[in-house]
Amino acid sequence: MADDAVPTRAELVRLYLDTLRARMDPDEFRLLGRLLSGAVGSLADPGDRHVVEVGEQQPSRQVQEEFLAVLSIVATGTVEHRLVDLGDGAVTVLDVDAAENPEAVGRMREWAARQRGEGAGAGEAGAGEAG
Repeated sequence: MADDAVPTRAELVRLYLDTLRARMDPDEFRLLGRLLSGAVGSLADPGDRHVVEVGEQQPSRQVQEEFLAVLSIVATGTVEHRLVDLGDGAVTVLDVDAAENPEAVGRMREWAARQRGEGAGAGEAGAGEAG
């Protein structure tokens, strides 16, 4: 990649994963790799239901957050995003402007709270309630 060239999404993901490999526990990095492989495979399938099988090993919070970060790079082609805690263990990714906007973050937290309430009210276990 030339100094003035804009990196591709693949290059950004590769660079980000290289930094993670250097700073993450090797077992957690391998788990992240398996989750990412499953996610990319799921997204390649037609339809609107995309499920990533976790298996027996429950991902740590760090693995979950890095999973979101990598998928955000894949989706947006930029590393300019922030992880935002929505409460009750839920995390989302927002672009920098939205993440620094208290009203936008508040709207996301309200939406997440409504989603959790609707899931519980319908007798379904939410994603954050398993385990």
